Amino acid sequence: MPATTNSSPCASRSERRAGVIWHTQGSGKSLEMVFLIGILRRWPGLNPSVVLQVDRTDLDNQLHENLVAAREVVGTVHQADTVDDLRTLVQTEGGEVVCSTIEKFRLREGERRHPVLSERRNILVIADEAHRSQYGLLEGFAAFLRQALPNASFLGFTGTPIDKQDANTVQLFGDYIHVYDMQQAKEDRAVVGLFYERRHIPLDLANEQIDADLEEITEEQEVALEAGELEQAKAKWAAVERAAGTRERLAVLAQDLLEHFNRRQQALQGKAMVVCMSRRNCVALYDALTALPNCPEVRVVMTGDITKDPKAWSEAGHITTRQKREEIKARFVDPDDPLKIVIVRDMWLTGFDAPSANTLYVDKPMKGHTLMQAIARVNRIFRDKPGGLIVDFIGIGDELKAATRKYTAGGGRGNLTEDLIEQAVHYFFLQLQATASNLPSNQPYARWRDLSATELEDVCNRCYGTLAADEALREDFLADEHRLSKAFSLVSHLPECRPHFDEVAFYQMIRKQLRKLSPTARQSVEDLDRAVRDLLDESITAQPAVDIFAVAGLDRPDISILDDQFLAGFKQQENQDLQVRLLARLMQDDLEARRRQNVARYRSFKQMLDEAIARYNNGSIQAADVVATMVEMRRKQLEDARRKAELGLNDEELAFYDVVAHGAPDGIPTDNEWIAGLVREVVVAVRDNVKVDWTKAHRRDVYASVQSAVSRVLRRRRLKGEQFQFMLKRLMQQAEANYEDWPLAA
Repeated sequence: MPATTNSSPCASRSERRAGVIWHTQGSGKSLEMVFLIGILRRWPGLNPSVVLQVDRTDLDNQLHENLVAAREVVGTVHQADTVDDLRTLVQTEGGEVVCSTIEKFRLREGERRHPVLSERRNILVIADEAHRSQYGLLEGFAAFLRQALPNASFLGFTGTPIDKQDANTVQLFGDYIHVYDMQQAKEDRAVVGLFYERRHIPLDLANEQIDADLEEITEEQEVALEAGELEQAKAKWAAVERAAGTRERLAVLAQDLLEHFNRRQQALQGKAMVVCMSRRNCVALYDALTALPNCPEVRVVMTGDITKDPKAWSEAGHITTRQKREEIKARFVDPDDPLKIVIVRDMWLTGFDAPSANTLYVDKPMKGHTLMQAIARVNRIFRDKPGGLIVDFIGIGDELKAATRKYTAGGGRGNLTEDLIEQAVHYFFLQLQATASNLPSNQPYARWRDLSATELEDVCNRCYGTLAADEALREDFLADEHRLSKAFSLVSHLPECRPHFDEVAFYQMIRKQLRKLSPTARQSVEDLDRAVRDLLDESITAQPAVDIFAVAGLDRPDISILDDQFLAGFKQQENQDLQVRLLARLMQDDLEARRRQNVARYRSFKQMLDEAIARYNNGSIQAADVVATMVEMRRKQLEDARRKAELGLNDEELAFYDVVAHGAPDGIPTDNEWIAGLVREVVVAVRDNVKVDWTKAHRRDVYASVQSAVSRVLRRRRLKGEQFQFMLKRLMQQAEANYEDWPLAA
């Protein structure tokens, strides 16, 4: 929001340069545009028109879709499909948003100067990726745009820094008005960090010095160019492209890529993008990959012309319509869809979000802004994804260093990428040591698969017992293990880290069992929010984990075992500490499940259990005393169940029954059936009138309506005076206890 609030007053500057907002890729520039337009719409007397400019059709479509989805905030949204369409849409009285590619500000045949479309001053032109070369002021589309809208204000958004030498951009938009760099974005968890891994597969080329300038030619431009123009434009590119696309090299690349991807999948679920130099290389790599065993589903995403491209490309489904590409995109974005890898040349390298994508395989020379935008495809937040990985097959390391220098020279903090070997491997071994330090020393954690079942159970018993007895140590272990698993998911495919697979798997097994000591709600949320895989997944190994309940000597995880007979046997048991903590967790889960049915009873039982556990932790009582408390709680639960059956009440109604059946003054009927009938009516009356926050001071009117409804029930029962006041007070207290968190209490 600082960027939007900073830019709002800028839109009315006299020089019409609103400034440049540099926010790192993946931090939400599209949403910032939405918020800014929403703020401007509410600016008194402004009623602006907003012309949103991008330089590619796919980005135009994506931004248009985002704005339409937020039309309640931004207002009317139009998309200019043609030059004539654009000229018509900007000649209005204001208040609308027009999305267009910048090339639609071009001259018609016979025009020497772009005609003035509007002289209004309440027009704001927002340019996405404001560093692009076509924003030249003396010639090109930016000059035409200035001629068309001479009094408009110009605001630039960019995900990469502006070149210091780029005078055109500064002259058109102005200086930075807000910077949100990689360092800040990572600290805010808006993006994840990126790591670089070199897996260079050499080219059979005498001179591998690659001219990357021509990678700016997009697929759409390539398809549109005539054959002679295309060959002339790509003369420098062609030799390298052919060398990169030889059958022999692509066979090696496909084998290495697939092994790399499948190994990473064992530790980190996610998807991958592959960037090739040409459409021909995309198709050839697809053929090489899909010919290998254990290859997941792969798709090529590119444009084409069925009249010019090889027929085999269309037959294989590589030449796709826009609708088909949208379908592929939806599948790739879905983390549960079996489509795991997409191969592209330049599509989806800007303005595309697939949060579960964590690996970018690069086999195409790139540099500068294009490189910075491409690597950001894998920096999106997804569950506990530890980072994105850039795998370099062609040698972009120097260009990454140059991009980093440009990034920091532009005022950005933080590195674009970190070296996988230098940073992630070192961190992994630190976390491996930290995790092991929480457990008993001198144990064969790395060799647990070689142990007999009895030996393994003994090792696990020592770990479970140590961690169950010390809550702080247990929390330290869980935190260290989670960091270890995330680190291993980044480096699990590397030869120096792969031998530690079994040790990491053991710590994960301990963590999964320890979760049984935690409340179920917390366990389920933390486990669901994981991208990092457990290495003991059934698809990887058939070896079962050592169950913590079995180690503790509990036949089944069920509080129904709590009775006097169990208590008598418990005093003779080993592993008493582990047993009592597992039973306490089971009792807590059972209480939580009953909480909303009878809040008063829940609080009473919870207080009993919490006090017993606290006294046990400070050594004032023994484990058997805690079990005795739980046996007593279980006895009361069974008694409640019996009374519910006799009275024909549910848990919710029984809570109201208990507060009025005891301690009532003379004159109130003591007949159980009479009281049961009363509380059934009261529960219906309360539920019919209660609303969100009804017990808060600002909702006293709702509280009064609930109290009136209960009063009417009591009057129908002929209660007056002291009896009426007693019943009303008790019933309203119980209503507040039961329904304070409405509608959660429903």
